[in-house]
Amino acid sequence: ATPPGEVVLELDRLRTPVHPGDEISFSVRSGEIVGIAGLVGAGRTELLQTIFGVTPAVGGTMKLEGRELNPQTSLEAIDSGVVLAPEDRKRHGLVLEMSVRENTSLARLRQDQKVGMIDFRGEAELAEKTIKKMNVKTPHAEQIVQYLSGGNQQKVVLGKWLAMNPRLLLLDEPTRGIDIGSKQEIYRLMEELAASGVAVLFVSSEMEEVLGMADRALVMHEGAISGELTRDQLSEEAIMQLATGNQAAA
Repeated sequence: ATPPGEVVLELDRLRTPVHPGDEISFSVRSGEIVGIAGLVGAGRTELLQTIFGVTPAVGGTMKLEGRELNPQTSLEAIDSGVVLAPEDRKRHGLVLEMSVRENTSLARLRQDQKVGMIDFRGEAELAEKTIKKMNVKTPHAEQIVQYLSGGNQQKVVLGKWLAMNPRLLLLDEPTRGIDIGSKQEIYRLMEELAASGVAVLFVSSEMEEVLGMADRALVMHEGAISGELTRDQLSEEAIMQLATGNQAAA
């Protein structure tokens, strides 16, 4: 892996509405894949939602490439270059009744709205490009998304966001409920994105995923970061100690 570059995301004493008493500070660099581990209820999803503007911060500061980041909505986050592939892709990542083409162009619609017209030819080209790049198994771009497998649905979600050329990609349980072949493809995409300079921050409850994908891991416990593990410190035991609130692993 290429050494990480400039700081893309910087959190300084950030407080989320769900855990307002806990301050969170860390940074993610360009080209880095950082995992967030922890038990259910540790506040990991809430942290991603705050960075993405779904539940705005109640204290502290965030910076994206040195500029203040304080999104009050997810649209503000997207306009800043931050995107989130949510845990529940069926509810929040896709419009199931729409086609692959329509879903891949949803994010682009923001840009089309700004110029005041929808580029239908561009939509079709983007869909074909996404299907190819993401290796989406679909008979054609007009296929309704709900009939795709979970793995192919997730590829459509990622393809939609990658069309935006984000600076920071947030992933919440990126391979939950996905077949092994699609998992490997999603891991490959994460690595390709990091290699192209995107900062990647992902939450996972799958130990092998954190151990296998993270350049370093942050471990959360009851709303706070209980420790940080570098690549060579990463082990199941070290993560579990921190996830249960035992500081001895640090």
